[in-house]
Amino acid sequence: MKNKLTVVFPTRPNIQNIRWLLWSLDLQTFQDFKVIVLIDSKLSKKEFEDIKVQSLQWLKNIKDRVNFISNINSDFIPQKWVSYVRNYGIKLADTNFLNLFDDDEILKPDYLQKSFEIYYSILNSCHSEGVKRPKNLLQKRDSLDPSFHSGWHAVTSKWQKQSKWEFILVPKLMFRQTWQIQNEWFDYYNFWTSRPHSFHFKWEKFAQIQMFSGNSLFGPTKIFQKILFDERFDFVYEDLEFTYRIHKAGYPIFISSELEIYHMERDKTALEHARVWSEFAAYRKARHRMRFVKKNATKFQKFQFYLLGFRAQPLRLLFKIIRFAPVKERKILIGALIRWTRDGLRY
Repeated sequence: MKNKLTVVFPTRPNIQNIRWLLWSLDLQTFQDFKVIVLIDSKLSKKEFEDIKVQSLQWLKNIKDRVNFISNINSDFIPQKWVSYVRNYGIKLADTNFLNLFDDDEILKPDYLQKSFEIYYSILNSCHSEGVKRPKNLLQKRDSLDPSFHSGWHAVTSKWQKQSKWEFILVPKLMFRQTWQIQNEWFDYYNFWTSRPHSFHFKWEKFAQIQMFSGNSLFGPTKIFQKILFDERFDFVYEDLEFTYRIHKAGYPIFISSELEIYHMERDKTALEHARVWSEFAAYRKARHRMRFVKKNATKFQKFQFYLLGFRAQPLRLLFKIIRFAPVKERKILIGALIRWTRDGLRY
């Protein structure tokens, strides 16, 4: 019998992370799903079998529905960057719905069930209520239909025409197992400042956003398979660029204040948060920023970027490098930032 949902997540691998995520999936109240684990390392047959045994030994419910993919049992190419890995998993999905995760996330037992409940709640509200549809595709977050008590943003006619009421749902990211929230959802990209503008919940149950800096994405599989990650983006911007293209294609992205996931990310330094902790990191951030703008911006947005935004982000990062980086590393990081920003112009 075909399952309703495919869960996909990449791993390096980290056995502890795989165990935790699979364990939290094993405890789900909703069980009509299968799992694809993409092991992004070059393995021997023995290493591959050991990972499978260690990952599955504590599972009771989903052991027969977990499929491990690596260079051993497929044409998967390891260490070809994260966008390639996620696309490989997306293409393997043959269910109506897909859920992308990272391997350092842990779910509450009702997470998948609640995802479907919230998804259909939004869907049914769209059909049953008299939704006001603004002229512009981009809807300001304060412009809510007063007839709605659920608190989600008014949708657009473009959504109704092009995607037949289909959309992507994302959660709030909770840091570790605390009440601290990682704000990784954005209601638009500001080309003047060259950075996404963070959305902050007030009283809304649902809100429409344009970009999401995370991989806890839930929705119809055909949306993911139609858009796919751009495999030229391997760092920082890959999820922002992917979700922004979903938004531009006419598929809204809704974030729910009632859908929460634990992100078991380790503590990071200020430079790690800024993604400029090494020469290579500074290079990739600068390069992908240029790629994102050149690929996705309109003519006016490019004018905004090159007039002001082009300088704004390097200046912010330069300040952080001077403030937080060890003296002996400052010259290297600043050089990488300048060199690869310049290189991005030629891209």
